[in-house]
Amino acid sequence: MAGQMRSALLQQDVGEELAKLLSGEGFDIDAAWLSTATDLNLAGGYEKVYLMATADRLVTLGIPDEVHTNTIRIDLQRESISEVRTRQGIGGGFVEVLVSGVYVEVVAYSNSRADVFHKAVKKLQDWIEGKSASVGQEDDVDPRKCPKCGMTLEFKGEICRRCVDRGAVLSRVMRLMRPYRVWAGLMFVVLLAVIGLQMIPPQLTKVLVDRVVAPDAAVAAPLETRLRLLVYLVFGLFGVTFLVAVGNSINGRLASFVGTQITNDFRNAVFAKLTRLGVDYYDRHSVGQLISRMGNDTEAMRDFVRQAAQGFLAQILVVIFTGAMLFSISWKLALWTLLPAPLVVTASTFYWRRLYPRYFRVWDAWSRMMGSLGSILSGIRVVKAFGQEGHEERRFARSNLYMRDSARRVEYATSIFNPAMALIFSLGGLIVWFVGGRDVINRAGLTLGDLMAFLAYLAMFYAPLSNMTTLTDWFTRFLTAAQRTFEILDTPPQIAEAEDAKKPAQVEGGIEFEGVTFGYNRHEPILKGIAFAIAPGERIGIVGKSGSGKTTLINLVARFYDVDEGAIRIDGVDVRELDMEMLRKSVGLVLQEPFLFRGTIYDNLTYGHHDASPEEVLAAAKAANAHDFIIKHPLGYDTYIGERGAGLSGGERQRISIARALLYDPDILILDEATSNVDTESEQFIQEALARLTQGRTTIAIAHRLSTLKNSDRIIVMDEGRVIELGTHEELLALGGMYYKLVKIQTELSREDSVDAVIAVKNK
Repeated sequence: MAGQMRSALLQQDVGEELAKLLSGEGFDIDAAWLSTATDLNLAGGYEKVYLMATADRLVTLGIPDEVHTNTIRIDLQRESISEVRTRQGIGGGFVEVLVSGVYVEVVAYSNSRADVFHKAVKKLQDWIEGKSASVGQEDDVDPRKCPKCGMTLEFKGEICRRCVDRGAVLSRVMRLMRPYRVWAGLMFVVLLAVIGLQMIPPQLTKVLVDRVVAPDAAVAAPLETRLRLLVYLVFGLFGVTFLVAVGNSINGRLASFVGTQITNDFRNAVFAKLTRLGVDYYDRHSVGQLISRMGNDTEAMRDFVRQAAQGFLAQILVVIFTGAMLFSISWKLALWTLLPAPLVVTASTFYWRRLYPRYFRVWDAWSRMMGSLGSILSGIRVVKAFGQEGHEERRFARSNLYMRDSARRVEYATSIFNPAMALIFSLGGLIVWFVGGRDVINRAGLTLGDLMAFLAYLAMFYAPLSNMTTLTDWFTRFLTAAQRTFEILDTPPQIAEAEDAKKPAQVEGGIEFEGVTFGYNRHEPILKGIAFAIAPGERIGIVGKSGSGKTTLINLVARFYDVDEGAIRIDGVDVRELDMEMLRKSVGLVLQEPFLFRGTIYDNLTYGHHDASPEEVLAAAKAANAHDFIIKHPLGYDTYIGERGAGLSGGERQRISIARALLYDPDILILDEATSNVDTESEQFIQEALARLTQGRTTIAIAHRLSTLKNSDRIIVMDEGRVIELGTHEELLALGGMYYKLVKIQTELSREDSVDAVIAVKNK
């Protein structure tokens, strides 16, 4: 039954025409276990071509045409294929098979199908090696495509900007206000009071005109009474104006309190999420872009509260209140005022839909410009060293030009829309002038005071509507900024802690690699089937050519990334099951490029152990051979250093990082080229410090200077992501393999006697 279903699905996939042609050429479609379609042919043209595999054949299929007379275009026996791989090109790639020592292109594909073919190639490789291979339904799902609209995403797990629910963005912002709902409610009450007070002056104007300035002769009061009423009206107007000013002041303070508090909470949440995202996230995003989101986009929350207190919410309430007052004075005249309203709402909706994508480009351009600026300023020494100021100026100018053009498109649209809306509103006012003036002249139930009050309310009614473009502009910017920031909060962490994370009472330091395969692009592995074990307290050296996977190996131990296949265990427990905080405390790093923060030397020493006593700090500094140069500074341990340790030499920075690791007291120590960038004298000091640091700890050391690893308990030699040699220094020399060649090359340059002696014995 399962075979019949699979056959039906395959026939449906390839189409009836192609299925008939295949049956005519003797190809049994029921025997195919893999069927994957591509969108390009080998000539680069757009065509649907199929890659199929049976138990013993690999074929490509297509509709016959002027070039191809048969349905089966390539037909290879499994025994003739020794390897299958993908080769990336521009805009796509190729599936290639190794036949008789030559790679042959089988199918071509565009980038939209790259993920599918990477998976298919892995299945085919298992098939070639005789392993069980099957393709499930999940292989047809591309994780880099939006499941709703199919748009290709920049990376797996990215939020699709086209399908984002902007209503959900607004509701999430409202949820941020829940802790301050009492203050927000008070702000709303004050806002209602202020708007209610603003409805009084036009009524005072009506009384002023009808009963003081130009009263009807039949009901006119004595002059003295009218003057007294005038005084009352003036004082009343002053009182209303004063109360409105006080209310606006109170509302402004409440809006500032709530807005800044929400912004503070939101910014803290975004920063907390950034610190918990994996290293791979920072591989994809520039620091400048993230700083732009943290610094600029989070300010949208404060603007939202301010607009709620004195902007769009106030404008909406003013429209409602003044609309009610207009109808209370003259419902017929009020209907005339509403004539432009549908046109304005329709035009604003159209304008917003057209403007929103343009605003996203503005913010995207801003992030790109900040990213470019951050990259240039971070590498300013390299820029100056190679005299590339002009090149970088042109590169930044291109980013700035993109920013200018993006902003210009938005402002051009606004400059057209705003005057058009003002013209429409002026037409509504002219209608009221004519109809209202006629009714007053004809005494058709409307007094001059009514008309003056109506015109005052009309101005208040049209003002928010005319500001609709400004509000639309703001609302678009707000949604864009909020969406970009929520993208950070919604990004799924690639390195997630297990729900039932284990937290052993003590870490011995035993490490086991079991069939570890990993690649920064999971379909192009850097490490391939790594398997070895490290005993607790053992000192392991790792050597190999650049790009062989040494640093990637230690990144996996520290769980900066998770393995694609296999497992890494510490004391028999998979690192993915360990408590993240405990793992970080158990693994210490001394990197090739030590990073020191802007601050005092003491702050940098205690970065991993803030509760350390001064005595412990001094002991760690002395053990790292850092104490002597620290006290030579006038302020000693309170000496302030610049960003990345500016003001200290490379050797001094490295010794401080070693002292920091000593104070951290990890169970497992990782040294990544700890002495590669220092002079000979500094290296001697560092080696002495490392000898103290590694005592009693499991140590993994990467070094290109092989002399620094000769005292290791064992040395691992890596090449092209595999462990090719493993043994002691003497055993590997006796083996005469890659390690021997590397030592010999370095010996010819350095002439180190201890190594020469061993090589001399080997050569005899």
